[in-house]
Amino acid sequence: MPNKKLSLEISESLYKKLEELSELTEEKIENLAIQMIASSTPKRIENERRLNQMLDGITPEKLHDEIDFGEPVGCEIW
Repeated sequence: MPNKKLSLEISESLYKKLEELSELTEEKIENLAIQMIASSTPKRIENERRLNQMLDGITPEKLHDEIDFGEPVGCEIW
């Protein structure tokens, strides 16, 4: 399978963490970033699929009307 090129812009704080990990493991920062993306992608895909299934289950019958809780009391703001 051919490789694709991807450029990422990340925060300085994240870069510093990757840099530290790179020094500790003697691995390239790029390789560490790829490993992290690859390891979190399957879980993220599953979470998104599950969320979409739950959202698909929302029907007009399952929605409620606005609820009035009365006037604000104390420091409540809405």
